Amino acid sequence: MPIDFDCAVCKHRIRVPDGNEGKRTKCPKCHAIQPVPSEADELKLKDSLEEPAPPKSSPLDDVFQPMSTPTENVSRNPYAEESSQAHDNPYAAPQTPGNLAAANSSRMEAMSKLQTPILTCLGLLALGIVFNIISLITMVIQVNGEGAQGANSVVALATYAITFGFAVGLQGFGCFGLLQARDLKNYGLAWAGFIIAALPCSCCFVVSLPISIWGMMLLADNSIQRQFNG
Repeated sequence: MPIDFDCAVCKHRIRVPDGNEGKRTKCPKCHAIQPVPSEADELKLKDSLEEPAPPKSSPLDDVFQPMSTPTENVSRNPYAEESSQAHDNPYAAPQTPGNLAAANSSRMEAMSKLQTPILTCLGLLALGIVFNIISLITMVIQVNGEGAQGANSVVALATYAITFGFAVGLQGFGCFGLLQARDLKNYGLAWAGFIIAALPCSCCFVVSLPISIWGMMLLADNSIQRQFNG
């Protein structure tokens, strides 16, 4: 029975007489010299051809193949807030709903305690600003009405402007500090707001003095101090 096999170079079908296993023959097409396979080699070749070859991946598939990432619980919401644990102490206990509820409750309690002295001092500081502005206008009108001229009027007007202007600016800064205290944002500015409310910048300080002291006593409480962001 003749032996049929494919050329290893040009894949041309070659037929040789039986009994030439292991000998060399020449391909009639490409003239390549190669050994004649035996019957066992031919069966192995057929079995290998029948097995499906795995799909070859192109270089582009390797480039655009998604990278494997470690399995982790990542939120797919692009608008979700970033977890604060990434920036906090890595050794801190994980935040649980119970801990968050307790923290929110403590924060609300601190805000409710500070609300009365803060709003009262804010109102008194605002009244003090209005009073100082009216006083400055009255003084200017009075100096001009007296007919003062020359250096005396300039000195008087400059003195009134500097005095009342400084008082108004200081009271405005105190209002800013009290607003920071209301939102529990800045602990230092909260202290500054209550201290300025206790200063004699206007006639309203007589009322605001005990209330600002009350507010400073609340700020000194450790449970309230811990609720401030900075």
